[in-house]
Amino acid sequence: MKCPNCGDRTSVEIDIHSSGFSAEQSPVKECGACGLVWRIKMVGDKTEIDIIKPADKK
Repeated sequence: MKCPNCGDRTSVEIDIHSSGFSAEQSPVKECGACGLVWRIKMVGDKTEIDIIKPADKK
């Protein structure tokens, strides 16, 4: 998956089910290049990017 901030394809899936962020259909991702933490969630019939932690660097 491509990072919505920097476009890098180095992402790591983070398993934080206990916090309620991660789910099978919208896993939380972290960009290895800029540090952005996000997930893609469904809002009605559209997808939306949910930023959990802003990027560390641009």
